[in-house]
Amino acid sequence: MFEEFGSSAYFALEKLTNAGFEAYLIGGSVRDFLMKMPLGDKDITTNATPEEVRGVFSRFRVIDTGLRHGTVTVLIDGEPIEITTYRCESAYSDNRRPDSVSFSKSFSDDVLRRDFTVNGIGISKDGKIRDEVGGRTDIENRIIRAIGVPQERFSEDALRILRAIRFASVLGFEIEENTEKALRETKELLKNISAERKREELLKLINGKNAEKVLLDYRDIIAVCIPEIECEFDFLQHNRHHIFDVYTHSVKALSYAKTDTNIRLGLLLHDIGKPKTAKFDEKGEMHFKCHAAESFEIADKILTDLRFSNAQKQEILTLIKYHDIPFMCEDMKNPSQKRIRRIVSKFGKDLSLKLLEIRTCDNLAQNPEYYLGEEFYRQCESMIFEITDGGECLTLKDLRINGNDLLSLGFSGKKIGEILNQILEKVLDGDLPNDKAEILAFLDSKL
Repeated sequence: MFEEFGSSAYFALEKLTNAGFEAYLIGGSVRDFLMKMPLGDKDITTNATPEEVRGVFSRFRVIDTGLRHGTVTVLIDGEPIEITTYRCESAYSDNRRPDSVSFSKSFSDDVLRRDFTVNGIGISKDGKIRDEVGGRTDIENRIIRAIGVPQERFSEDALRILRAIRFASVLGFEIEENTEKALRETKELLKNISAERKREELLKLINGKNAEKVLLDYRDIIAVCIPEIECEFDFLQHNRHHIFDVYTHSVKALSYAKTDTNIRLGLLLHDIGKPKTAKFDEKGEMHFKCHAAESFEIADKILTDLRFSNAQKQEILTLIKYHDIPFMCEDMKNPSQKRIRRIVSKFGKDLSLKLLEIRTCDNLAQNPEYYLGEEFYRQCESMIFEITDGGECLTLKDLRINGNDLLSLGFSGKKIGEILNQILEKVLDGDLPNDKAEILAFLDSKL
């Protein structure tokens, strides 16, 4: 059994048990083990106090991770093992952390203060499973259920509201009826949680295999974390290209994407500017002129409020701003090598491929009558690779002519930059070969 948990986790349990203490692996790693999934961090709960834990591991490096809450981290063969003393908790006046903690000698006391039954299962050194809250049954039935009174669990730490729907998304579980009711009753408490903590849960949620269902079923909870998104709810698009409201379309587009956080978040927010820019034409069809620019502005505020890094924010905003960039010819059916060459020139290979995926997923979530087809997007992808891997001229530094050449021809100042950019434009369009003699001949004919 402990081959999956690793020798370090077993060693820690053995050391504590041999010293006369109770000790169990508990939490996400046990849940993942029972589900035959890759294991996350190894957490141990014990009746040993932090001082006693330090004594047991006196020859190891011990980090006081959260001594006030009874937690220390022991480094065993370079692997961090978090060990926490059984504890009871007082009220959570800030909906984030207990006002005070008291240590206990009872495993039951410790389990009852945890969040969900699937995270309240312990495994001893001997491989015996200790489950006092029905966690194994809930895993078998694929259910997320709060331990004890759900309203109390969510009032203690409001982040558990997001954790519940995150687990439903990542694990593909349903949320038990009373737990779901409590989620909605206490959702406003999420306003007391830091932006960073909410951001991390949201990112895990949108990458889950059940993200589409969870984002649609629990959109009211998502809106507490991203208030701006509520304008999309039930906003019908009245356009022949669309069969879903704006929010449903965005969520469905997200569900088609690979588990790339920036792409998925870009898709979730790519049309958030549509309600603000919507206008009917004389035929009664709705249009959304400049909605990408409006979505960019709204998303910028959202990502800033959620404390995204500048680098991540920049990529997500670029994907949103250019999500409608055309990869096709004027006939709106076939890939355009000229346009794709310009896209690669502007954004580079990696970002061009991400923009192509954004475009693909957006198209898939529209009216199927207007889907360009898998072959179309496969051809676009092939063109991106051919252009980037074939050594084509894509930037000014790739040109066979430079500023010194233009100086020798008598050009100076800003004119040099203007001419180089004009030449690059012609090379990108295929109107002029990237050959020095050809370029000089072209310039000579224009002088």
